[in-house]
Amino acid sequence: MSVSIVKASGQAEDFDIRKLVDSLIRSGASEDIALNIAQKVAAQITPRLRTKHIFRMARKLLRQYNRAADMRYSIKRGIYALGPAGYQFEQYFARILREYGYSVEVNKFLNGYCVTHEVDVFATKADEGFVIECKYHSNGGNPTDVKTALYIHSRFIDIKRAYESTPDSPVLIRQGWLVTNTRCSADAIKFAECMGLKIVSWRYPEKESLEKMIENKSLYPVTILTSVKKPILDILFRNKFIFAKDIADIDEQTFVARSGLDKEIAGILKREADELCFFRQP
Repeated sequence: MSVSIVKASGQAEDFDIRKLVDSLIRSGASEDIALNIAQKVAAQITPRLRTKHIFRMARKLLRQYNRAADMRYSIKRGIYALGPAGYQFEQYFARILREYGYSVEVNKFLNGYCVTHEVDVFATKADEGFVIECKYHSNGGNPTDVKTALYIHSRFIDIKRAYESTPDSPVLIRQGWLVTNTRCSADAIKFAECMGLKIVSWRYPEKESLEKMIENKSLYPVTILTSVKKPILDILFRNKFIFAKDIADIDEQTFVARSGLDKEIAGILKREADELCFFRQP
């Protein structure tokens, strides 16, 4: 008998144990451990239980097996911690693009045909330019709607027209992007697919979604580390520590010197980053 649960958006859906198993495996748990945890969680699920409570139950059990896998499973929470204003999310996504071979500029002013625009991220690759707007939401239940897609596409068209009217333009403005840490509404996706606007969001598109871009290259934000709190996050970002691997890739003494953090706090973060980035599934 199926049990109806409630997603962050407020929509109801039947609980799918396979989805839970797959998410645990992606975090680094073995299939046997993931199935064992999922079965224990399934036994505690009651009708109309919210997915955030299911996540907490699964995470609590996962932590008993492996702390690194627990941190990986917390990737969505880590991205939500890149707020509240969203500037840190823009910086984070800009760094992701650099890892994928793009040159990027953050908060760049671009002349449009009609007006000047400040864009969150301007990325270039092989002489092609991409106008990128990042929409951060602190509430996972709020999908990015079609009005946002319309707005971003309109700005892209104005910028593209300006570049096309400049014969000696160094780049070809190829595409506008909408990047968000939540999902997009069905209408936003339909409009984007129709107009050629690229969306990078949670679970969409299937092979190039936000979490896939992160997981494929292990580009976990420092907020995924258990001991990172808001004041520490500000210090880390100010000193260009955006990925957990930025910490794991250097020795502790260098990390202390570059971050300016207290030695004890830096040591704790270094151990967590090493555990996360150098974890190998048995």
